[in-house]
Amino acid sequence: MTDKGRGASEPAGVIREIFRRAGHEIRNALSGAAVNLEVVRSRAGRKGEGRDIASFADRAAAQIGEASSLSDGLLALAGSLIAAQAAGTLTSTTGHGAGSHIELMIYGEAEGVVSDIERLTSRIGVGIEPRGQNVILTILPEGKSHSKD
Repeated sequence: MTDKGRGASEPAGVIREIFRRAGHEIRNALSGAAVNLEVVRSRAGRKGEGRDIASFADRAAAQIGEASSLSDGLLALAGSLIAAQAAGTLTSTTGHGAGSHIELMIYGEAEGVVSDIERLTSRIGVGIEPRGQNVILTILPEGKSHSKD
């Protein structure tokens, strides 16, 4: 493989790892919501359990909110990655494991995009370092992610 070809695949490996971790967390939140909603459904028909149902419904609502927030961050990141790749401003280190990183320029309304990305990265074991219009995303060791604690 030529150096040019290798350089093109390196950001893709980092991006795949970020998306893999994000997908895992989104599935966790949705699975938790589904379990809590099943408890609500099964207990709703029982006599005298109305007070217990509310806590499961509240947890399901929170988990759906978490999945929504993670999805917003993932979509913001995807849009930023596509724009940075098209503009040629996406750079990365070699590899895609712990310690590897990518740097990209945020186009458009950067503050909102970075905020969405920060909510996502805080849940999936990815560090974020804003630098002006650029952000650096660093893959943290597996044990640093929410789902691996």
